[in-house]
Amino acid sequence: MSMKKTFWQLLDEHAISIPIIQRDYAQGRDDSKANQIRTEFIADLFTMINDPEKSQDLDFIYGSVKDDHLILLDGQQRITTLFLLHWYIAIGTGNLATVKSKLAKFKYENRVTSKEFTHSLLRFSDDIVIQEIEGSLSEMLFDASWFFSVWKDDPTVKAMLVMLDEIHRVFKAALSPDLWNMLICSEKPPVTFHFLNMDNFALTDELYIKMNARGQALTEFENLKAWLQGYVNRSEEICLAEDFWLKLDKSWTDVFWKMRPKGSTEVDDTYLRFFKTIALTQFVSTIENASKKNEKEYESVVSQLRDNSYFGHSQYETLKCFSNTCLNNAYQFLDFIHDIQFNFDCETFIKDKVLKTFNDGINKNGYLEKVRFASLYNFICINPCFKNINSLSHEDVKNLVYWLEVTERLINNTAYDSAADYVNAVNSLSSLANKLYSNVFTNLAKLESKDIQFFNELQRSEEILKAQLIINDEQWLKAFKPYHEHSYFYGQIGFLLDSCKHESESSFCIDTFKRNASKAAVLFSSDVLGRKDYLVHRSLLTFGDYLVKQWRNKSFCRNVQSNARDRNENWRSVFNDKSHRQKLLFQLLNALDEGHEIIGMEHLIANSKVIGWRKCIIDEPEMLNECSKMCARFGYGESGEIYLLCGQKMSGYHYGLYSYYVFLKLKRLVKENAPELSSLLKLDYEYHWVYSDNDVPSVHFKNWKGLDLYFCFNKTFTYELWQDDKEVTFEDDASTKALSKFAYEITGLKEVSE
Repeated sequence: MSMKKTFWQLLDEHAISIPIIQRDYAQGRDDSKANQIRTEFIADLFTMINDPEKSQDLDFIYGSVKDDHLILLDGQQRITTLFLLHWYIAIGTGNLATVKSKLAKFKYENRVTSKEFTHSLLRFSDDIVIQEIEGSLSEMLFDASWFFSVWKDDPTVKAMLVMLDEIHRVFKAALSPDLWNMLICSEKPPVTFHFLNMDNFALTDELYIKMNARGQALTEFENLKAWLQGYVNRSEEICLAEDFWLKLDKSWTDVFWKMRPKGSTEVDDTYLRFFKTIALTQFVSTIENASKKNEKEYESVVSQLRDNSYFGHSQYETLKCFSNTCLNNAYQFLDFIHDIQFNFDCETFIKDKVLKTFNDGINKNGYLEKVRFASLYNFICINPCFKNINSLSHEDVKNLVYWLEVTERLINNTAYDSAADYVNAVNSLSSLANKLYSNVFTNLAKLESKDIQFFNELQRSEEILKAQLIINDEQWLKAFKPYHEHSYFYGQIGFLLDSCKHESESSFCIDTFKRNASKAAVLFSSDVLGRKDYLVHRSLLTFGDYLVKQWRNKSFCRNVQSNARDRNENWRSVFNDKSHRQKLLFQLLNALDEGHEIIGMEHLIANSKVIGWRKCIIDEPEMLNECSKMCARFGYGESGEIYLLCGQKMSGYHYGLYSYYVFLKLKRLVKENAPELSSLLKLDYEYHWVYSDNDVPSVHFKNWKGLDLYFCFNKTFTYELWQDDKEVTFEDDASTKALSKFAYEITGLKEVSE
């Protein structure tokens, strides 16, 4: 068991050593973060000492006792500050001479200079009259005859001097004769801590390593923890379990220790990220009606907590980030995560899913990861069955899995552009958790889309429909599973339900669903969508124009899936357009045999009778190779040409659909089989790509009769003849007439030139 002590009582029992392995004293570091923490800590100590009704507990300190000698292993920062405070008040109230020998039991052993400084501070400081020092105390010490300038290079001594200056600033005016007795009062001690002797409790070396694996600097987490304890002690509203702080140092530390990166011995940053993430979740719960209009009011706070930027303790306090509810939720949540990691026998995929959501939500800054974390956090905290993981039933665990899967689909298929989106998503999940937690599918099936806020409306309706189908026939759950996990569908499979719906009965055929889903999964697999012959695009064009409007362009649809917006603006625009494009897709699915999708698409293309621009794309697999964004511009100018864009703008490189099709066909011609074109084909020719309105994409024949000949489509197939930078009069000959005829024949365009 730990023993509650004051610093003065600890010195009664032990000499205290800061061992050589310990870091430097850092609470006195002179940087912005340490400044704020130091200021708050000394202010708290001042309040506790001067108000007999208040006290502050500084958490646990750990050490190993050899005879009467305590080797301090954790608590160095707090104990050092208390030593300096006791020295200051002792000398300031005229008590140093009588307590000097006792204070001398505190020793620094990690640096010779630190040891010398603390020793000299006690031995030679009797003549200092604190009350007469108007400026900084450190400046006066620098001038003392016993002070060696080399000590200024010791980071521990430098930090002690900074801390003494702050103590002097705060306590100087309060140096009354009673202050010393108030400081060392044992009946109502103003400042205490719990001392845990590691030797008595057989604590392992691993715990020692964990406690001392936090690097040489005082970490932000250590500062947060110290502040949080003071904050809780001061609060009349917060009531925590008695073992909250013990778990914070032990069992919950194991959670973060286990999830640390391989080879790392550092856990504080991850621990800190956890507290920032729950502070963020708590903060957004207080925001009502988040929108672009009021985003500036909370955007900065969301950004700082999400990005793990420095966040001042006063900000936590002002924003009430760590309320009674928040900290007690954290208690339940961390207990749950600890049990999942160490004590709970469940299927591996469940454990992996929970821990990945937890880990990513803490360590990644993206909105998606933070929203997923909030989903898990809200569900665990609101659901009473998770207060005791040992009493969880199989149904409880399945219910958690269903919640994570449903909300993950809602989360993944919604775009997040701003802090307002993040706030709305988290608050919607909190509301939804309240509605669903007892039985996810049963309760979800009773909702309407409008009962779920913010998330993509299609996805909301789809999840409700799927829940209704599962409630009526659990086979649907198994039928959905492989297609929820499909890399392109990404959990949105409503269009597959559309494909198996009996309109007259408003019922759904599970066999048709399975058949269509199987075929669609092949068509939109990464392998097929990544094919360089654009098999899906071309076979779909055999049924009609499915192209999707994108601003001034039309898109053939790209295989991009990095986020919801990418998916929504590409193939999902086909999946979900019930009035037109979806019908074309269903015609394609119906035309294919399950298990023979590739052969089926090749057959459709080979036997296509389509005319017009679609014919060119269907017939020639290389037409889209240079169309990297899969965008085309129709109706640009009066030429009648369709422009395939290398980017997304006409100011970038682009090429003509008809002229490029002719170029590719010429490349495939066997010269002997086209004698009428032989004089052109024997020339050096290439495709002329353009990047502005001032030029025309065309086939360029070099050195045709000593000049440059360009063949393009401008209302008709036509020629331009150039000598250097000057256009000259073109006169047809047999070969150019033959090329025009060839172009009309292969494109199917009406030959109006004759």
